[in-house]
Amino acid sequence: MDFIAKFREAVKIPTWWPPEAPGGDARAEAPLLRFQEFLIEQFPIFHKIAQRWVLSPYSVVYKLPGNNNADEPVLLLAHYDVVPAETEKWKFDPFGAEIKDGFIYGRGTLDMKSILISIMEAAENLCAKGWKPKQDIWFAFGGDEERAGILGAMETVRWFEKKGQRFAWIFDEGTPIAENHIKGINAPIALVSVEEKGYLSLNITVAQEPGHASRPPKIQAAAVLGHALCRIAKKPFPYTLVPTVEAFFKQIAPLISGVQGFVMRHARAFGPVFFKLAAGNPSTESMLRTTIAMTQLEGSAADNVMPSQARAVINLRLLQPWTVETAIDFIRKAINDERVQVSVYGLGSDPVAANSNYKNQGWPEIQAALEAAWPDIPMMPFLMVATTDSRHYEKYTGSIFRFSPYKLDPKELGGIHGHDERISEENLRRGLIFYTNLLESI
Repeated sequence: MDFIAKFREAVKIPTWWPPEAPGGDARAEAPLLRFQEFLIEQFPIFHKIAQRWVLSPYSVVYKLPGNNNADEPVLLLAHYDVVPAETEKWKFDPFGAEIKDGFIYGRGTLDMKSILISIMEAAENLCAKGWKPKQDIWFAFGGDEERAGILGAMETVRWFEKKGQRFAWIFDEGTPIAENHIKGINAPIALVSVEEKGYLSLNITVAQEPGHASRPPKIQAAAVLGHALCRIAKKPFPYTLVPTVEAFFKQIAPLISGVQGFVMRHARAFGPVFFKLAAGNPSTESMLRTTIAMTQLEGSAADNVMPSQARAVINLRLLQPWTVETAIDFIRKAINDERVQVSVYGLGSDPVAANSNYKNQGWPEIQAALEAAWPDIPMMPFLMVATTDSRHYEKYTGSIFRFSPYKLDPKELGGIHGHDERISEENLRRGLIFYTNLLESI
């Protein structure tokens, strides 16, 4: 089976979680286990050479021994779970892996079975040629990244911790080669994220006495909640220019003509003028402040019943120096109403800072692999505004790099977690070149 065919078969395995499924649910775990077996079937040479540990349906780990055990190994991360798909809103079967006009459609084509299968195909082909890395390479694949990695990545980290294992650097999914994402820049730029924003979801709740809708109270929970959300909206987090973002704008400044380019180059000196220019769209604004997304609203289950509670969920992506603790305090002060309760929903995590020496190890190897796959595209440090499994490994490595070696325009990027997610065959082929060269350099 060729590479594209293997990838399509991987997409057809519906490794999504039913929203109501808890950990240990057999219905959710069966496709995850099937995917683990699929890797054995499709990459037999790699499996003869590498050591393999199945920690759970949510985690499988490999070690490919190198020639020099004195050097700290490198860790490559990926995940095989995907988010659910609203089938009726897709033009294609989300798990059909159909091909049309040079694109393969399906849930997980970009996020992120393309990367995982490319890593495995590259390793399989190299192993078939008798290649052996200079230092050990570990691979850790998770099955619940879309649910914060609690059963996958976090348990894998504990397993590594018991072994006393550290890594020279870690490579995970991340920002892509961006086309037409930033106003004034039409040329593609490879954005390699060297730091990551934190993650925090909050319950915003207001309680009241339940009852019949024909006898509503004078002050209703939904109204109080709505007022609280309006106060949050009117008080966004302040702008902040972190060093990674400042370095990024300095590097792209020569690509932007006129006054805008000059301001970008001297961002810190211009302060408010820079923020006004740079925050012109959500993509750039997300690099400059902690963001707030109002994602869920909940009240009564019936139209004629007063709810005992009105609830909203807001999702924050934390930019340094904000932490989970200080962000909660900021939201409470913005609401300024004792009737409104604020509590953490799910798992929160603080931002992951960049290593100041990140260009010493990992960066040169990534740059060489990029040049092989996508010649003459500049590579720049960036800030990951979403979250990855790599955040759980912060204490066990010198540097973490987050990059997806695919050239994506805004429409393609919008397919991640959206409808009609797709990847071009060209991106897949170039991604395979990238991972082959990356592995060869380690």
